[in-house]
Amino acid sequence: MLRLSHRRITSAGAALVGALLSLSMANAQSASDNTQWRNWDEVFAQVLPDKISIPRQTDWLDVPALGYARSARSDAAAARWLPQQPLPAVDGINGKIAGWGGGDKGETGFYGGEASLSIPLAQQWGLQIDGGAGSDQGIGNYGVDAQLFWRDPSIGLLGAFVRYSHDNGVNDPIFGHISVNTQQYAVEGEYYSNRWTLHSHVGVETTRISSNAALFTSMGLPAPSVPNRVFDDVLVSYYVTDDFRLSVGHDLDVGTHFLRLESEYGFALGGGRMAALFADGWIGEGGLNGALVGLRIYFGQRDKSLIRRHREDDPAILPQINLHPTYSPSQKHITFHTNQF
Repeated sequence: MLRLSHRRITSAGAALVGALLSLSMANAQSASDNTQWRNWDEVFAQVLPDKISIPRQTDWLDVPALGYARSARSDAAAARWLPQQPLPAVDGINGKIAGWGGGDKGETGFYGGEASLSIPLAQQWGLQIDGGAGSDQGIGNYGVDAQLFWRDPSIGLLGAFVRYSHDNGVNDPIFGHISVNTQQYAVEGEYYSNRWTLHSHVGVETTRISSNAALFTSMGLPAPSVPNRVFDDVLVSYYVTDDFRLSVGHDLDVGTHFLRLESEYGFALGGGRMAALFADGWIGEGGLNGALVGLRIYFGQRDKSLIRRHREDDPAILPQINLHPTYSPSQKHITFHTNQF
């Protein structure tokens, strides 16, 4: 009986010692684990090494305008863990104003101005309204347009465009006043690739000549008219620096082809504003050549470079080479001169 009790006591003691050893080892392991998993990005790095770990604040780079928001770690890995939200189509309400002067066909005499207002509608949608007016050797013109567009500033833009423009025309001593009204409907697109931007408008324009048609008919002459036509504007731009743009492109307006050259250089004014000097030139069929220089002021929510303003704020205005009419009774057709809207 005594021998049995002794065995039971020995077994109980051994079990107690084993339990204490196990508890001690568990505590040591817990302390080791607490030391090892002291921050969450190390936890994730241990679970899935370098795949979904969250970058620390010091891992983010101070990126230039062309890079937008990128980290030192893999963008693809970060996207798999926390998808990045694209920048908005329009970075707050912004606008610009501009004035210019120049000449065409070897003559000086046209000048004008324009203004734009861009409004964010949703995260990836925006609206821009433009207006402008000018005069060429005393012949006035004006126009208004609107753009509704989707844009991701890291990719490009797609939108719809509509414009109405009026040219006061000329007073013919025989046929009276002849003026021109033009409407344009187009789809527009932009594609961004580092310092390159491809910009285009393609659409249909309707041109109506306002004149004393009855007088033309009574004299056996056809009333002046211009058929509906396809028009386009294609421009390739390269940003030599973030604030200096050079562009070359093609315009088709009222059946006339133009080679177009542009340049723009911006410098910050502070308070979300930027001033930019620009020069445009065009070489058209039939000697319809011209050039202009001007000054543009941008207004935005914050200071930023020219390339970022073009991709994050207001889209480019469709350049238009207005063609105002002169009627030649002897040749029985309308001829045009160019000016800028």
